[in-house]
Formats: sequence, C-alpha cells, structure tokens
Amino acid sequence: MIFLDNNSTTPLDDKVKDLMMNSLTEHIGNPHSNFHKYGLEAKNITENSRSIIAQYFNTEPTNIIFTSGATESNNLMIQGAALKAQNKKVNKNKILCSAIEHKCVLNAVEFCKRLGFETEIIPVTKDGLIDINWLAENIDDKTLLVSVMTVNNETGLRTNVEEVSEICRKFDVIFHSDIAQALHGDRFDLNNGNINAVSVSAHKINGPKGIGCLIFNENPTNFIDPIMHGGLQEQEVRSGTLPVFLTVGIASAFQILSNNFIKYREHSRKLKNIFLSEIEGLTQDIYPNFKNDEGHPGTINLYLKNVDADMMCMRLSNKVAVSSTAACNGLDFEYSYVLKNMGFSKDIAKSSIRLCFGRHNNFQDGIDAANIIFEEYNFIKENL
Repeated sequence: MIFLDNNSTTPLDDKVKDLMMNSLTEHIGNPHSNFHKYGLEAKNITENSRSIIAQYFNTEPTNIIFTSGATESNNLMIQGAALKAQNKKVNKNKILCSAIEHKCVLNAVEFCKRLGFETEIIPVTKDGLIDINWLAENIDDKTLLVSVMTVNNETGLRTNVEEVSEICRKFDVIFHSDIAQALHGDRFDLNNGNINAVSVSAHKINGPKGIGCLIFNENPTNFIDPIMHGGLQEQEVRSGTLPVFLTVGIASAFQILSNNFIKYREHSRKLKNIFLSEIEGLTQDIYPNFKNDEGHPGTINLYLKNVDADMMCMRLSNKVAVSSTAACNGLDFEYSYVLKNMGFSKDIAKSSIRLCFGRHNNFQDGIDAANIIFEEYNFIKENL
C-alpha cells in the first residue's frame, strides 16, 4: 500500500525512534525534580531539546513552550492572549483569523466571543491568499490578535503572511501563525520580527505524535496568560510534567529536517510532479485544483470530475492512503469548508481529494498511485 496522507501525519523517522527509545528506557527522572541526579539529568535533556529547536527558529530557548501539539499551541496562543488582555485591562477587544484556518483556530477564536471579544473572519482568494485590502480596512487600534496559517493543510497553498505581518506591525497587533504544514517548504527566522508566535507539531515532520511547540520571538509572558491551572512548569504559562522522550523526539526531528531540508523538499516536489505528469497522460478528467511551486512541496488537491471524493477514498483504502476534503459532522455532511471559503463550488469540494508525497516515498509511488487512482476512477464512473 502507498502512503500519501502525509498532511495528516508522517511516518516516524527511524533515527528519531531510536533516540526516543533510549531516552524512554534510560532516563527515568522528572525534569522538574531538581534535587537529585535523575531529575537534573532529565532536565538537561529537555533543555537541550529546547535549545536545538530554538536554534532552528533563531530565538531564545526560553521563548519555547512544549505542548501536546499544534492544536494545543493554537488554543494556548489565542485564548492565552485574550485572557492576558482582559487581566491587564488592555483596551483591545478584536481577534481576527482567516477563513481557511484549521478548526482548532476557528473554534478557539469563536470561543473568545464568550469572553466578550469581537471576532471576524478574513476572506481568502481562490489562490489561497489573504484578502489584504479587507484586512487593511478592518484591522484597527482595537485589534489584539491576528492568526493566519502559513500553508493550508488541505490545499498546500502558501498564504501571503509577510503582507499580513506588515499590516499587523503598523497597528501594534500580535501576529500568530500555525506553521505545522509549512515546515517542509519554508525556513523560519523569528528574530526578524515578522511573526510573534508560531505553532508546530512533531508528527508533521516525521517526529512523534503527542508533542508540539508554541514558539515566540520574545518572552511568552509578554503575550499570553495561562489557560490551564497547575505548576506552570513551561515558562510560567503551561502546566504539566514534560515527557522527556517526546522532547527528544521533536528536537531530533527538527535536527534531521534542518540537515536535509533542501534534499527533502526537492524530493517531495519531484514526486508530486511525476504523479501529475503521469495522471495528465492518462486522463483530462483528473487534475489538480491548484498549480503552485510554493507552499507544501508534496501536496496535491486533486479534482475528480463527476466522482464523489468519499467513494474514491473508499475504493483506494487498501491501495493508496489519501484523504477526502469532505468531513462528516454527525448526520450532516459538510464538504470542505476550506474550498468553499475560497470560493469553489460544492461540486468541486465534494469531488476533490488530498494527497501528499513525503520523504519516505519513491518515484515508483508517484507512477503507481496515478495509475491506481485512474483505474478506480474509471471503475466508479462505469459501475456506480
């Protein structure tokens, strides 16, 4: 079976796994117990992990908060900023995010309404770009926070975060970006001041599930208050005992990515182009919704003319792992809100699948996947 669902998660790198297993079995201490050698040893390991990630993003180790993943990071950022503004009685009561954000961002922003904040959704064009004119007209001195992802998880398209950042700076607005899907195509330097905070997940870069980071360009307490009560072990804003072996996992995943960044990026891009070339030679009825070289190098949002995406995913389930952009909510089927909010028709939304090539895939995967998808497409059209 060919795994092409690398937007949802990536296979754990063997070297990362080995380092994690060594830490899990050899280092038994609590990193917050600093009165004996076991605790100090564990603390040194977690702090070394923090330093590796800090170096990758060109920020201070103390600006990194370990979390359970990007979902927690996004919630901590958005809710934490709102709580800090209220606690400090800051005269800013507006929070903005884009129409194509992950549900954890959209729902966290929606939650802030209960805290008394005004929230607005920034429109996005069919090219996946933030409507800068709308943002320039609607951002003001009352705006506390803007959250815009760098690369979308369904389309693989890169947003114009640099323009968003520039507008935010003019109005002294906190700018946060979920970059979980952007790490394979972009390097990030938080020291340049363009972005105040970013969210990441280890399992998107061939690291372990269950750990991520919220990373700032300054002291986290300058931006957020805690949203969870406890010992505040993480930079005085996040509570809980750190899983030492998972911090080793995410740090080593970033280290491997850093050492092989260009090689991995170009490999994924080549496989994507091989697949697209093969599918184009087979049929004109299957084609990508977007043609771009920026964003995620391996992501394809693929349109299947007159064929339901869920049906295709079911036919492929034991052959090629892909994702439908449709999500089922209870008894109601909600087709991709991302494509819908970008202005695409319901027909395109319900007939599009997402596939993504990663560094573990090979050239034959691209050719074989194209032919399997073509075969199943014909079967569905002729029989169902």
